[in-house]
Amino acid sequence: MTDSGKNNAREPFVRIIKRGLPSTKRALAVRALSLAAALVICSIFILIVGKGEVSIGKAFSQMWNGTFGIPGNERSMRIMIWDTAIYAAKLLCISVALAPAFKMKFWNIGAEGQIIMGGLATAIIMHDFGGSLPKPLLLTLMIVVCVICGAIWGIIPAVFKAYWGTNETLFTLMMNYVAMKIMDYFYNMWKGKLSALPTFPKETWFPSLFEHSYGWNIVIFVLLAVLMFFYLKKTKQGYEIAVVGDSANTARYAGINVRKVIIRTMAISGAICGLCGGLTVAAQNHNIAYSAEAVHTVTTGYGFTAIIVAWLANFNTLGMILIAVLIQFLEKGTGQLGNSFPAFAVGAGNVMIGIVLFCIIGGAFFLNYKLVFRKRSAKEAKQGKEREGDA
Repeated sequence: MTDSGKNNAREPFVRIIKRGLPSTKRALAVRALSLAAALVICSIFILIVGKGEVSIGKAFSQMWNGTFGIPGNERSMRIMIWDTAIYAAKLLCISVALAPAFKMKFWNIGAEGQIIMGGLATAIIMHDFGGSLPKPLLLTLMIVVCVICGAIWGIIPAVFKAYWGTNETLFTLMMNYVAMKIMDYFYNMWKGKLSALPTFPKETWFPSLFEHSYGWNIVIFVLLAVLMFFYLKKTKQGYEIAVVGDSANTARYAGINVRKVIIRTMAISGAICGLCGGLTVAAQNHNIAYSAEAVHTVTTGYGFTAIIVAWLANFNTLGMILIAVLIQFLEKGTGQLGNSFPAFAVGAGNVMIGIVLFCIIGGAFFLNYKLVFRKRSAKEAKQGKEREGDA
């Protein structure tokens, strides 16, 4: 066998090779093509599931109405836009919290637990001190304790990772369930023999902004996205996070205290998650719920959905704003689609969400990687030509 034949025998049929840093134009073009492909595939799926009774335009119109309201109906648009804005902002906040940890390649899967601990800390202040403290002092105390408790819940796995090399994915995931059970304990203790825990006194709620108490959440969460963008891009600590994420050994060689960076970054990540939980309780839900209840829970599962948002935005916190709105459009839009057309009521909406995310993730993959197929040897090429000639 020739050398080339031996090389081809050992070489895999297809290899994945990392591309260089893509240009801005190329990145925009690939993402636009990904969304176009998702739109085409979803349109075909709508025609198949709807069996010709549901047009593509009618389906997307219902998705729009379920997310942003009925065009021309001011009341409907106001209600739906605010509802979409608060949940998109919440998803954005958690994604922003995960961005520095993920950029450092610390896989923080514990956002749910950090949010719960921040929300629970705020709930304790609202329950025990509501009405007994001046409101400015009460609100300040609520913010401080939720940030501290979220940070502590983030620091614990960071310390174990930094000093003993534990698996942060399993550790942070485990702490989610610990936080849930702690919240369940307080919920059942406060609820007593009642069927459900009443909302906390109104004097403990955040004051209204834009006619809604959760208006503060939207403003603060968007502001956090802007601040985190500059923190990661323009500060020394942001640079250290990037270096540790690229190579911990290189960071040590450059004189960076890797343990300190890991603990500090997870403290920031946990603190932002804790703030999200605290504001969710104080300015949105005004309550906590048993972890098994789907309604009015502190997290609504966004601690896991935010992982997708962070990855799709490539840890760019400004880009996360658009991705968070897109995720809300898919969730609320497909929900409205299922309510309007029985054919889409069971699982079809989730399939459409999967199609869109698959296309976007696929586009991101081919933006950063390429497939290289094995080159045929001269003998293989000759045999191929002979077969073509015989045909």
